[in-house]
Amino acid sequence: MNSLRKAIEAVAVFSITTVLSGSALLVHAQTLQPSSVQSNLANLLNQGQVKAKQGDHRGAIAAYTQALRANSKSTEAYLGRGSAHHDLGDFKRAVSDFEQALQLEPRNPKALYNRGEVRSDLGNAPGAIQDLSQAIRVNPNYAEAYDTRALVYAMTGNSQQAIADFGQAIRLKPKNADAYYNRGKTRTVVGDAKGAIADFNQAIKLNPSLAEAYGNRGILCSQTGNKPAALADLRQAAQLFQKQGDRNRYQQTLEFIQQVQQP
Repeated sequence: MNSLRKAIEAVAVFSITTVLSGSALLVHAQTLQPSSVQSNLANLLNQGQVKAKQGDHRGAIAAYTQALRANSKSTEAYLGRGSAHHDLGDFKRAVSDFEQALQLEPRNPKALYNRGEVRSDLGNAPGAIQDLSQAIRVNPNYAEAYDTRALVYAMTGNSQQAIADFGQAIRLKPKNADAYYNRGKTRTVVGDAKGAIADFNQAIKLNPSLAEAYGNRGILCSQTGNKPAALADLRQAAQLFQKQGDRNRYQQTLEFIQQVQQP
């Protein structure tokens, strides 16, 4: 979701970390069919899932298309094919498949979630929020939907609602380091340095390799006058960025270190 990342990058130097990707799109279990048809359908659906996991998204699309020839009312096949289209960056075809799934099951929370995620990729924030809100109404314990809706709210400048949604996502999945990190970034937007640092602390505890969390915490420590802590965090961020092969952020962090070191 590049549009979301760009929106948050304007707030701090390190981009927002998300759990959203093609692999995040979810697939729904299909109703059983008569034995022979169902067996063929199950094999094709399994082929699609295997190919998708292997990164062969075009192969996955072919398998799911065959599954739909076997059963044109397979919600799972539409969801799987839509996810594969999404992974290839073909958002319009992805939306079309998710809409077909929703015609079959209008209250399918996973189809609503998937369409909402792709709508956000297309820059349709109101449509994304509508879908994600509906998914949450159908399934109030849908952590991923809260998390994604929070990102969309952050992108559109609704920081308080974003913070609330990140909180719900954390309540449902307390070990989600990305949700803590993203809430920390959003708390930075509203000037809550103390709350942001607390969130970055938790994100680092859950994921010690999250370089962005060290970097953003270091910047906040510098801004609040804690120069030693700032330098320690920024050096750790630089080390992690270098280890992860992110040369641009590594160089950027070195520049911040130089700035903090100045009298």
